[in-house]
Amino acid sequence: MERSVQVLIVGGGPGGRVSYMALRKMGIRSIAMVADEPPTVICSLPYGIGRRLIPGGPERVIVDLRESPRLPKEIADDTIWGRVVSVDHPSRLAVVRTGSGDVLVRYEKLILAQGAAPWIPQVPGVLASEGSKGPTVMVGDGLYHRDALANNVKVLRGAQDAIEIDKLAGDAKRSVVVGSGAIGLEVAEALVDRGLQVTLVEVLDHVVAALDLELAAVVENKLLQRGVDVRLGVTVKEVRQGEVILSDGSSVPMDFVVFASGVRPRLDLARSLGLKVERGVVVDQAMRASFEGVYAVGDMAQVQDAATGRPMLPLIGTLAMRQAMVAAMDIAGMPAGLPPVTVWGVSQIFDLHWGSVGWTLEAARRAGMPAESVAVPIRSRDPFMEGRDGMWRITVAMGGEGLKPGQIIGFQVATEGDNPIHLAERFIDIITARSTVQDLFARYFIHSPSHNAVDDPYLGLMMEAQKLMAGPGGQPPAKA
Repeated sequence: MERSVQVLIVGGGPGGRVSYMALRKMGIRSIAMVADEPPTVICSLPYGIGRRLIPGGPERVIVDLRESPRLPKEIADDTIWGRVVSVDHPSRLAVVRTGSGDVLVRYEKLILAQGAAPWIPQVPGVLASEGSKGPTVMVGDGLYHRDALANNVKVLRGAQDAIEIDKLAGDAKRSVVVGSGAIGLEVAEALVDRGLQVTLVEVLDHVVAALDLELAAVVENKLLQRGVDVRLGVTVKEVRQGEVILSDGSSVPMDFVVFASGVRPRLDLARSLGLKVERGVVVDQAMRASFEGVYAVGDMAQVQDAATGRPMLPLIGTLAMRQAMVAAMDIAGMPAGLPPVTVWGVSQIFDLHWGSVGWTLEAARRAGMPAESVAVPIRSRDPFMEGRDGMWRITVAMGGEGLKPGQIIGFQVATEGDNPIHLAERFIDIITARSTVQDLFARYFIHSPSHNAVDDPYLGLMMEAQKLMAGPGGQPPAKA
C-alpha cells in the first residue's frame, strides 16, 4: 500500500496531535500521522489509577480520535497505526510497519514527534523476555517492547501502562515506586489512595530533583505523614518475585514495582536519518532539524535554555504543543520562532503543592555556575486569619560565563495554600527574560486578605538577594 502526503508526522503524542491540528488550521489538508499506542494525557494517568479525581479509572484518560471535541474529525482517518521503520529522506519516502503489512508514505515535509521512552536501570529481574509488541521501554542502553518486562515490573507512560497498574493495585497490598519526580510522587499517592503500603526509592539524598534540599524536605515530610516508606540514597539492585533488593542490601517486600526513574528521548529514527543529534535532535528556533524539510518537536527536540544559553531537553508536554505550532507555522509559510524557554513543573502530593522553574542551586553548582539561593516564607492568609504556610526560593547567579550578576535562574515553591501554577508561569517569564533580583522591584504584588498575607514576597526576595550579593560591610562584591 502506498500514499502521498504533504506532511508526515511521526508520533501521536501532544506534539504530533497539535502539529496535525495546527497544520489543518493553516489550510494544509494532506497529512498523515503515525501513532503506535492510544493517545492519552500522560500527566493525568496517575489520577486514573488513584480513582479519587478520575473515578472511572485510567480508561477515561484515553483520547478517542474520532470523538474528541478538541481534534479535527479527519485525524482518525489520517492516522496510520504502526511505527516508522525506515526513512529515505532524499527520496522523501517512509516505511510504516502496521499490523496488516507495510505502508509506503511519500511526503514533502517530515515532523518527528516521537517523544521519549520510559527508562529502567539494567538490573536482574526487570526483563522476562526479548519482547515483540507494544510501545518501547529503555532498559539500560537497550530498547525493548513493553511485553519484555517481568509481570511485576511496570512503567507509566501510556494508557495501557496505567490500566495494567490499575488492575494490579486492585489485588495488591504492597508496592515499590522507584523515582521521586512528579510522576513517581503522583503514582505513590495514587497507590496510597488505593490502600497499598508504598515504599518510595530515590537514588538522591532527597526527594524531587527539581527542588533543593530545604523544600524537598517539606515534600518528604508530607510523604512520611501519609505512611509512605521513603528510602533515600539507594538504588534497586535486583527485582524478584515478592521483593526488591536495594543497594544497601535491604529487602523491600512488594507485589509489584513501578519504575518512574526518568525517560530518554526516542532518537533511533533521527540517528538513522543522519540528523544532527546531541542530547536530542538539534533544532533551530523554527524547530527545523539539520536536514531541509525535517522538523523535530517535543521530548526529542534539544532546545536552548533562555537563562543560561545551555542546551537542554525540557520534557514538557505543553512545550511540545507550542513547538508543534511553531513547526506547523513554518511549514505553512508563516514562520514564528519558539519563544524563550526553560524547564518547569508544578505538582501536588496529597494536600501539598510544589513547583519549580529553571535551575536549582544544586544543579547550577553541578554545572559549574557560581550561584546562591534565597528564600522567603509565604502565607495563604494574613497572620490574624487561619491560613497555611509555604516558602518561595530563587536561585541567583553570581556571575559566570554568559550570566549577569544577580540574574534569577531558578524558582521553587512549596505550599499547602493555593495552587502555585500561575505563580510558576510568572517566574517562567522572569527567568526567560534573564531578569535580575533588582528587576523584581517592577513586579507588582496584589494583596487580598483571603488569598495571601500582606507581605510582598517579590520585595522580600529582592532585599534578601541584595543582602546576599553585598560583600563585607554591606558593599557590593569586588569585581574579579
